[in-house]
Amino acid sequence: KIHQQQYNESFKKKGPANLYLLFFCSNLISAKNILETGVADGWSSLAFLIYLRQIGGKLTSIDISYLNSFSKYKCGKIINKNLRTSWELIIKPDTSGIKILSNLSRRFDLIHYDSDKSIEGRKKNYPKLWKMLNIGGIFISDDISDNMSFFNFCHKNNLKYHVVKYENKFQGVVFK
Repeated sequence: KIHQQQYNESFKKKGPANLYLLFFCSNLISAKNILETGVADGWSSLAFLIYLRQIGGKLTSIDISYLNSFSKYKCGKIINKNLRTSWELIIKPDTSGIKILSNLSRRFDLIHYDSDKSIEGRKKNYPKLWKMLNIGGIFISDDISDNMSFFNFCHKNNLKYHVVKYENKFQGVVFK
């Protein structure tokens, strides 16, 4: 609530992900290593970092640096300095950031996909992310109603999925 009041314009304008779902799923499996693609102002990052502060662990985030109309945009601008100690921010496009983590054989308990919403982007990134997800982990994809990529991925891999509706948006959830 404090962050929402402090960054009210960002909260209203950009509309954060389903923060309750992210926090709940993290807690449900006691996730210690979390990956998210897509940071923007950092609302989902904030939810993960608040959760991780309670148990220890690390959040790794991938996003691109881009310009707004006034100045250079800063990914995760709402994240306080005291939360940044357990946060690794990779400023790269999805494909490059995911490749770096894959080459390092990094594994995650929870992965939140909220970046490249294109059919091609999801088709390329979902399988790579799925390989990096630990057994017993959770994969969450935001805005799955944009196209059929999430459903196609699940059907192709014979995965049971759940759909969560939050403020006229839909998230897909898969347990590994």
